[in-house]
Amino acid sequence: MAVTDAEIKTLVEYCETHLGDSNLWTTPDGYPNSLALCIIDSIYSTGSHYSSVVNVIERYKASGGGQDGAKELARSIQNAGGAREWATSIANNLKPAHTRPGAPLKAEIIEQAVALMEELRIDTVPDLVAHVTDKPLDNEVLRGWKRLPSQSSGVTYNYLLILAGMPSVKPDRMILRFLADALGEEADLDGPRAVELITETAKTMSVDPRALDHIAWRAASGRELVD
Repeated sequence: MAVTDAEIKTLVEYCETHLGDSNLWTTPDGYPNSLALCIIDSIYSTGSHYSSVVNVIERYKASGGGQDGAKELARSIQNAGGAREWATSIANNLKPAHTRPGAPLKAEIIEQAVALMEELRIDTVPDLVAHVTDKPLDNEVLRGWKRLPSQSSGVTYNYLLILAGMPSVKPDRMILRFLADALGEEADLDGPRAVELITETAKTMSVDPRALDHIAWRAASGRELVD
């Protein structure tokens, strides 16, 4: 179902009423100097309290990472003895990718994501941006990423782009909740429509889609709108 002008008008009015001064909205810093951190954060972010993601990031930095790319992350996992050992000794986080029996660890998804990047000869954030800029929703990275276990929705791919500094939207449950609050529970919502709704609303309001995505996520999760 195509996004309508009426929906965008409703969303703009809702944002202006409930989200405060758009001049105060902030865009997440992301990791412009580290594709490794973009990958780690994007995979660990779903189904987790964000403080646990921050902890994983800080532990990886403490191990010597932080300003590196896919190759160095692959080396970190290899040096630890594999993904499960990396999850134990470096990330200190054994969270599975989903709740069904036999689910792979998120660290194992990260290992596969890194292998995908190496296969496509992507090592740095600029490499990633160069691969996806022309067609962010139709490219080899997206197709390969959605084949990773539990990543078929593309939510973490969109978040990967946000962390890499691209104007994307992460259509997770908080964004869907925000849109349902604004448009009504009967609204036809899914991941692709959520991305288009937020993107078009941001365009109408002349703001960065990442800033609207972030403030909407904060609002839906009950956080203070401004840090």
